[in-house]
Amino acid sequence: MRDNPQLIAATDARDLSSCEVCGASIEPDPPDGFTRYARQVAGYLDHFAEAHPDHPILDAPEGYL
Repeated sequence: MRDNPQLIAATDARDLSSCEVCGASIEPDPPDGFTRYARQVAGYLDHFAEAHPDHPILDAPEGYL
């Protein structure tokens, strides 16, 4: 399944390709049937869980994303 660029553009309101705290590059999770944006959000949250476990984004991600 290929990502639909129109859907990505419509939902990608925030750049999640790098960490706002440390500047690390963040890759989306591998293709699994979800949109690229959903995979990017998962990769972003995974990065924070590993690199910044005390960041408030992990308590309420909907307020950040």
